[in-house]
Amino acid sequence: TSSSVPAIIFISYKLLLQGKEDIFADCRQKFWNTYKTGLMYWPFVQLSNFSFVPVYLRTAFTGFCGFLWAVFLCFSQQSGDGTATSVFKLFHEEKAAPGKTSSGK
Repeated sequence: TSSSVPAIIFISYKLLLQGKEDIFADCRQKFWNTYKTGLMYWPFVQLSNFSFVPVYLRTAFTGFCGFLWAVFLCFSQQSGDGTATSVFKLFHEEKAAPGKTSSGK
């Protein structure tokens, strides 16, 4: 849940750097989907962290999961709608695309 504010800041700042005129339009479209995805992701991460990860590795594990969340935010901002399904579709399309181009040659 605490990841929703950084997600908004991340998306808004990225759109600002891209020179978009209405930087909050994308946030309005993707906020709730990203927020719900975060509600599914972060509790699972913390439950796993405190249940299975040794104490001396917890910080590194959480940092790695934060990195994965940032990657998700990048994919979601680029071509998704803020849901995990859009990222899986992106990976599936990338695997299908090389097969289509190679069979056409």
